[in-house]
Amino acid sequence: MSPAPYRKAVFCADLAIHDDVHEVFCVTRVERRAGKNGPFLTLEFTDRSGRLPGVAWDDVERLLEVLVEGELARVAGTITEFRGEPQIQVRGAEPAPELVEAAEYLATGPVPAAVSLAAIRGLVDSMADPWLVRLVRSFLDDPDFARSFAEAPAAKVNHHAYVGGLVEHTRSVMELCAAAAEHYAGVDRDLLLAGAFCHDVGKTIELAVRPGFPYTERGALLGHIPLGFAMLRERVARIEGFPEHRATDLGHLVLSHQGELEWGSPVQPQTLEAIVLHFLDNLDSKVGTARPHLDGIESGGRTGYVRSLGRSLFRRDAGSRPESVRPDEERPVPPARPGGGPDAAAGPTLFDDVEPEPS
Repeated sequence: MSPAPYRKAVFCADLAIHDDVHEVFCVTRVERRAGKNGPFLTLEFTDRSGRLPGVAWDDVERLLEVLVEGELARVAGTITEFRGEPQIQVRGAEPAPELVEAAEYLATGPVPAAVSLAAIRGLVDSMADPWLVRLVRSFLDDPDFARSFAEAPAAKVNHHAYVGGLVEHTRSVMELCAAAAEHYAGVDRDLLLAGAFCHDVGKTIELAVRPGFPYTERGALLGHIPLGFAMLRERVARIEGFPEHRATDLGHLVLSHQGELEWGSPVQPQTLEAIVLHFLDNLDSKVGTARPHLDGIESGGRTGYVRSLGRSLFRRDAGSRPESVRPDEERPVPPARPGGGPDAAAGPTLFDDVEPEPS
């Protein structure tokens, strides 16, 4: 009789300030840093319920042997408060049990994959170009692709980083693109929707659906943009007579959607559709990153520092306003950037932030 797998008793969402911890988590970030009193570690732990940051001040070198990104470890420590948010102050760690329930370390999204897939099919049905419709359906009607598409995360850490995150993110970007095509004259709606569908298909290969969502070998060596472009060209080659100019324009959307060369795009957006797709993809990824940090924050409250966004976040619920603020109060004007024009504000804008990982 085979031994039963280890079952978690405590999840990230269950822990509060001052709680003692002795539990298995997935290690999703390990950074060794230099401090005034010697090296220390900044960490992040996850399970199906969410994420918790962590810190370790002692036994750094020994802990690095156990705390490996993308792997499971049993962690001992205490929940302390840092910048208004809980974190695990790690005292020790040891290898996780050999048998675990993998699902306990895989977060799932708020929207069932079947719901997002149905919405995507509805958007495809609204397209008029028979070549682009046939191409997108060749992906959706492939059982192996559809299963991977429904399970994959949209990112390893920041936005939609959970099972089903990719199909949810793709649906959202497609819906944003459909609205943009109505708003901006001259935008090719069908091309934009097909590009929105295809832009991240390479993530079905890039990331493994395992605790920590580790990069696959091809994902680490090639990245989701080249993988997605190759998948697109393979599908195009199967459709006899597919117009080459449509394949070229669609390929440009896939290759340029990160926006900048330093962000991983082989080319910058050069068509109207590519510009729209880049900014809407960026917008959806930024909102997807911000929302989990704002969950549980009361109106008028502020999060701790969000490393991936380079700032803390403030929550104001719709319709709420502090009583001390009068409608006629003058809004403070931020200082101008050095050398900036009248509209230049201090610090980076939303779209100035360099993505720490592909969106």
